Amino acid sequence: MYLPLHNASNRKYFIKIPIKKLGLCTVSLPLFAFITCVFITLYKDFEIANNTHCNVPNVFPSISASIGSYEPQRTIWRLAIYVHAPLRFFIIYLRWDYYRKTISQNCIFVVKLAVFLNIIENLSLIGLTHWTSSQYYPFHEACFKTFIGTSIFYMLFTCMMLTKYRRRATQTDLEIYSMKLKWRAFFVNVASFAFAAYFFLRHNRLCEPYVYSMFGFSEYIVVISNIMFHMTTVYDLRSQYIYFTRKGFVID
Repeated sequence: MYLPLHNASNRKYFIKIPIKKLGLCTVSLPLFAFITCVFITLYKDFEIANNTHCNVPNVFPSISASIGSYEPQRTIWRLAIYVHAPLRFFIIYLRWDYYRKTISQNCIFVVKLAVFLNIIENLSLIGLTHWTSSQYYPFHEACFKTFIGTSIFYMLFTCMMLTKYRRRATQTDLEIYSMKLKWRAFFVNVASFAFAAYFFLRHNRLCEPYVYSMFGFSEYIVVISNIMFHMTTVYDLRSQYIYFTRKGFVID
């Protein structure tokens, strides 16, 4: 439910939540869950998680092994994704509102396409979390490919829109800083994905020691750079608070 709000400070409300803190909390959930799962896997399931078909030594497990193959890692990751998903869709709505007010009207089609890709990205993340590679590999693989493709193009379109197609020629210092972080996260994400693909193919072809670990480490950078990109949203949001009242909630 969305209602316009004026003079919110003069109205009665039960809870007031800063939207920027909500956005930071939303993207932090999967980050901390991911880091926790990797460390638990390294401590508790090191040998089995690093075992590959050619039995060469490795030190870093893949993401699939870290978050989807063992307990309690699987439960920790699923809880983080399921809990943060509704909040993330809410942030998409706020981002859509920001794009409409910031991007030139001539670029509205790209705005809609970017938001659509972001929605598919989040649905794919839920899908690859629900269907693990060890139990539902075809579904997991399809969701993973969709997630990677939509996330890369969403980041690219967002960077292009906010760099070249703003309504205002001038930018605030915070907007300039946000754009620098976005471009850096995008390039790191693409590069790390390319390295992950290279190491994966090389491991399957040559079965060299520690190459699969390099694949796993590259995967980690893909995930972290994706989260860092979305974390820059807190610099863009113009709405300040969500007010929960007797009639529902309002945004100002």
